[in-house]
Amino acid sequence: MQPKTFLPHLIAVVVFYLTVIVLFLPQFQGEGLQQGDIVQYRGASRELTEFQEATGERTNWTNAMFGGMPTYQITKVSEGNQLKYANRLFRGFLGGPAGYIFSGMLTFYLMMVLLGVSPWLSIAGAVTAGIATNNIVLYDAGHVSKLGVIMYLPLVAAGVLLAFRRRYLIGGAIFALGMGLAILANHPQMLYYFGLTLPFLGVAELVRHFRAGTLAVFARAMGVLLVGLALAVGAGASNLLTTAEYLPQSMRGGAVLSSTSEADGPATGKADPDGGLDYGYAMQWSNGFKDMLATYAPLAAGGGSGQEIDRDTDFGQAMTRSGFRVPETFPAPLYHGSLPFTEGPIYLGAVAWALFIFGLFTASTPVRIWLTGGTLFIFLLSLGSNGGWINRFLFDNLPLLNNFRTPNSALSVSTFLMVALGVLGLHRWWELKQAESTFAGIQLKRAGFTAAGLGLLVVVLGMTLDFSAPQDAAQIARFTGGQGDVNQLVGALEATRADVYYTDALRSLLFVGLTFGLLYLLWKGTLGFTWAALAIGLLGLVDFVGVNGRYLTHDDFQPARAITNAVQPSPADQQILQDPDPNYRVLNLSRPLDQDAFTSYFHKSLGGYSAVKMRRYQDLIDGYLAPRDMDVINMLNTKYFLVPGENGELSAQRNPDAFGNAWLVDDIRFVEGPDAEFAALGEVEDLRSTAIVDNSFAPALAALDPTGQGSIELTSYQPNELQYRFNSPSEQLVVFSEIWYGPDLGWEATIDGTEAELIRANYALRALRVPAGEHTITMRFDPRSYSIGRTISLICSVLILLGVAAAGWYRYRSAPGQD
Repeated sequence: MQPKTFLPHLIAVVVFYLTVIVLFLPQFQGEGLQQGDIVQYRGASRELTEFQEATGERTNWTNAMFGGMPTYQITKVSEGNQLKYANRLFRGFLGGPAGYIFSGMLTFYLMMVLLGVSPWLSIAGAVTAGIATNNIVLYDAGHVSKLGVIMYLPLVAAGVLLAFRRRYLIGGAIFALGMGLAILANHPQMLYYFGLTLPFLGVAELVRHFRAGTLAVFARAMGVLLVGLALAVGAGASNLLTTAEYLPQSMRGGAVLSSTSEADGPATGKADPDGGLDYGYAMQWSNGFKDMLATYAPLAAGGGSGQEIDRDTDFGQAMTRSGFRVPETFPAPLYHGSLPFTEGPIYLGAVAWALFIFGLFTASTPVRIWLTGGTLFIFLLSLGSNGGWINRFLFDNLPLLNNFRTPNSALSVSTFLMVALGVLGLHRWWELKQAESTFAGIQLKRAGFTAAGLGLLVVVLGMTLDFSAPQDAAQIARFTGGQGDVNQLVGALEATRADVYYTDALRSLLFVGLTFGLLYLLWKGTLGFTWAALAIGLLGLVDFVGVNGRYLTHDDFQPARAITNAVQPSPADQQILQDPDPNYRVLNLSRPLDQDAFTSYFHKSLGGYSAVKMRRYQDLIDGYLAPRDMDVINMLNTKYFLVPGENGELSAQRNPDAFGNAWLVDDIRFVEGPDAEFAALGEVEDLRSTAIVDNSFAPALAALDPTGQGSIELTSYQPNELQYRFNSPSEQLVVFSEIWYGPDLGWEATIDGTEAELIRANYALRALRVPAGEHTITMRFDPRSYSIGRTISLICSVLILLGVAAAGWYRYRSAPGQD
């Protein structure tokens, strides 16, 4: 590569570094962001982090939340996957938001350059796509795995397009690399949504090759992509195999109890009996019409649930008149869309909308069909339950879709799709213009009128919108503490919503007009292509930065120490931690059981925070733990309660009735099926003396007549290995206060080193038949899927990296344009 041709690429990297340095300067000064989901994550992962620091090894099980669960979906399994080094490279060896946004800009740039687009136009598109408002909001909220997938979608797309352009080697290698990195980022939902757009391209390419009589080319491209997909899946095997093994046992795996099917009922968190999530639960976060308008005008639905507004707005002035001391800016309940709440809008960008509309008229047919059809399909999916029978049909029939919730998040992939269409369309349009085609002017005119019409329509729609929300009065009452004239404040709130709607609608119309103004100057020859491309990129930057500042500023960054020490033990926590025996569980009564990873910072908790908690444990929460059934609480060895007082301070209360780490029973009640197991938990008079066992385990307990006489004691604890001392004059059944995960999913038991069979008791616990005498019982979690996956990951990830190196070398040695 000649220095002259290398220079634009070097400039691109410098531009990307400078962009993230300016946008996230506090990060480079040692500060960071306090992200909601990450605060919960740190609590959920506390035990496994401490274990890894102490031993240098990973534990695939933690007892820190929900009584105990695999760690596969708490921290991703990446052992063996060498693509993690490529991941660091693409992030520019940067952490924090700068690393994520840098990777998005770099991959978009690489995609466009590999497809033959001018480096300067590629830079413009990369900056616009990289700093999209939704990317910033996602990071600020802590949805980093979701963002990680989005940042690698350009590589996946580049590989597909290159393969269909007969550049099989580099196309397959880039596709495998991009897909492998996206899988490594560990948010299957985002990758799934993007994957749903690819059939639009596949069909368009199939038709094109059929008409051209080149179906063999299509077949070769598909073969290359399938090989790349296989390698990418293999590279992620350490994570995918363990996850695939776990998901059937989780909330995503279908109902265990026949009574939990509420397909059209309220969102209960329960599963569909045929597999996947309950429809109502999955559709809670469905976009409405106002939310869709916010993709064009960011405050069309009010922005965020705590949107920062000025004191001189109607609502601010009404608050002042009501006697409140109102600061210059303050968070207000401005959001009035269809979501329960939101951090901010999925604003796709006015410049991105302008480019998208331009690309509708100028991009090549397969690309246009793919990116237009795919974008519209994503828009439809994001409506969720508001999409009517179509989305219900898709939810029930499209493979895997019923495993995902929050359909509104589908829009997160749209900015990339829209900017990509615009950049590829502008590239092709410029080629037509240089060929002195009169059609270029016609295309520009049609696109411009369409964009203007859309912008004016959004403005006019404001006259028909209802700027109220059903929860306004309740929100105002909470916001003001019940003081002030609620009706007056609600009216002022609606007036403020209308004002910001029109302001943003006109703002976006201005940016669309400026974008087409630059395109017009380019068409007239007043502005050169390079300068026009860079000006469009700068315009996209200004557009997004202006909106991003509403949700993330330099002032939001905090010193690293403040982030590390964000959650501190209360006096009640400290009191509990004085217990010399740390092997017990805590029930925090001040927080919802399924929204509490904070307790896990300091204790083994009955609660937690996970969208993929174990199905049987969710059933316990719904049926027994939430209603505070003491026998079930006791069998989980709940030694302490954290109880909120009138002033909100917690107090620690010891529970003298906790069953302990394990106990011997004198009676076994055999039942038929999970429904009977579950019901028996509420029917058995004393779970301390009676074990409930499904008939499927009866052969393992044949001829056993337990007396409950003897003792058992936990002598050694690690999250993935427990050791007990047992002593009894006769054969016994021991029930452990440990969550069942099996059979044959990793937990193995031995008695004095001899393998023994674990059985399930009390619907969700482990039990073991133990012979008379003194014995050492060991339970160890060693899933075969983890060790097998690690080996496959190593082999496939190395093959991908070798393939990328070979493709790069071949491209370097070949003449330009050859592969």
